[in-house]
Amino acid sequence: MKKRVILHVDMNNFYASVECLLNPALKNYAVAVAGDPNKRTGIILAKNYLAKVFGVKTGEVIWMAKQKCPTLICVAPHFDKYEEFSKRAFEIYSKYTDLIEPFGIDECWLDVTDSLKLFNSTPSALAKKIQDDIFSSLGLSVSIGVSFGKTLAKLGSDMQKPMGLTVIDENNHIDILKKLNIEEMIMIGKHTAKKLREMNINKLYDLYIQDPAFLKQKFGVVGLYMHNAVSGIDDDKLIVPKEEDIKSVGNGSTAVRDMTTDEEIKDFLHDLSVKVSRRLRTHGFSAKTIHLSIKFADFTYLSAQHTKDVYFSNEQDIFNFSYEIFRELTGGQFAPVRALRICTTNLTNKGESKQVNLFTNIKNEKLCSAIDSLKEKYGEDVISLAKDFREF
Repeated sequence: MKKRVILHVDMNNFYASVECLLNPALKNYAVAVAGDPNKRTGIILAKNYLAKVFGVKTGEVIWMAKQKCPTLICVAPHFDKYEEFSKRAFEIYSKYTDLIEPFGIDECWLDVTDSLKLFNSTPSALAKKIQDDIFSSLGLSVSIGVSFGKTLAKLGSDMQKPMGLTVIDENNHIDILKKLNIEEMIMIGKHTAKKLREMNINKLYDLYIQDPAFLKQKFGVVGLYMHNAVSGIDDDKLIVPKEEDIKSVGNGSTAVRDMTTDEEIKDFLHDLSVKVSRRLRTHGFSAKTIHLSIKFADFTYLSAQHTKDVYFSNEQDIFNFSYEIFRELTGGQFAPVRALRICTTNLTNKGESKQVNLFTNIKNEKLCSAIDSLKEKYGEDVISLAKDFREF
């Protein structure tokens, strides 16, 4: 059986890198993309390497970030531009293979097994060609991991940043596993890592040499999957999505500092609502069901969903509906909140016949479309809905 060649491509500091392209004057400064740059309680959505040096973290509030880096420049997000650059990158990847599995807006896996002969290339040479193509065409740097499995390729892309290229093959596979801690592998979170370390499994190599049956006994099918992943036999094929396969659109995030006030919850939900709204409209969808998940500081969960009589896609509805669920779940009195996630389901294409949401009426639907058009043409900052729309 022919061994696969899988690339994992990670666009370095994607949001912040795009912002520096849009405004080259930012290039040599510590930059963070923030949900509301003019409000100290706004959330850091992304940062560049210069900000990372100061310890600025994604998810923390602006005032905390600026305590670490007083010269930090915070800019508003341009989600339309991020979508545009992501689509352009996807078009470049498509020149080299049609087997592409997205992993968020700025990462993806490419199966180039059958492309090597077409391009008369080695795996590392083809990866370098793609890396150079992205940089020359878009002005963005990417790190690429090259391996025979998805998880190993992902490990490779994380090892050298920015503009790194790491090959994990049969010659160095074991040596690399001996160097990397278990937390560095995707799918191993804090809880799983703690349990593994209690079993004296500290390095990925320690996981690799375990009996798969033993891991399955301890972790169920997840244990077997972890062993397969670190061995490079995680998946036979990439999951190449089709538009008709999209069943839900959502976004979630973890705050660096636990949220304890109603205003913090509203700001966080507002930022999530903007993202979900933009993603819905990007795909041409409206939703009828909204689901809210709450993760508290003690790692307990609450969640609920509402199905509406009408379809919606704008941030006003998404915010109000999700906050309505939050109030119902907590009764207005809540323990510190660690993370929130909004997910919309029961989707329909906008071109299909649907009842218009009387909550915001036809004018609001047209307003959101008009705002999207203006932002696409003139940039994210040209216009936005006031936060005063929030009714609660």
